[in-house]
Amino acid sequence: MSKTHLFDLDGKIAFVSGASRGIGEAIAHLLAQQGAHVIVSSRKLDGCQQVADAIIAAGGKATAVACHIGELEQIQQVFAGIREQFGRLDVLVNNAATNPQFCNVLDTDPGAFQKTVDVNIRGYFFMSVEAGKLMRENGGGSIINV
Repeated sequence: MSKTHLFDLDGKIAFVSGASRGIGEAIAHLLAQQGAHVIVSSRKLDGCQQVADAIIAAGGKATAVACHIGELEQIQQVFAGIREQFGRLDVLVNNAATNPQFCNVLDTDPGAFQKTVDVNIRGYFFMSVEAGKLMRENGGGSIINV
């Protein structure tokens, strides 16, 4: 795994939500390439583990963690685990999102709308709150919302 000259993340801990595929997966690989230990997260552990294994196979550092960011209790449990295992977090990339309904806004199902709010708004907010607590204790960090 060779670094680019973009930035140096040696020794940093980075968490990427929605990292089992797509943009999140690409972000996880880039952060690992720059030296970060990446916590690869998404709702399903299998997909996270595949990405983490690929990062490790390329010479990077990664840990797979399942977390549904629409569930506050899961967010709190994951950050308790980060605190226990790493003692800090330097970078949070809020990338997970949902859009369960593609239709005319006048036909929007209230349950689908609530799911979108739970993940895309509440999830990002509470992920940032929990990350911010760890970052404040350790002199700062970066939160990136995709």
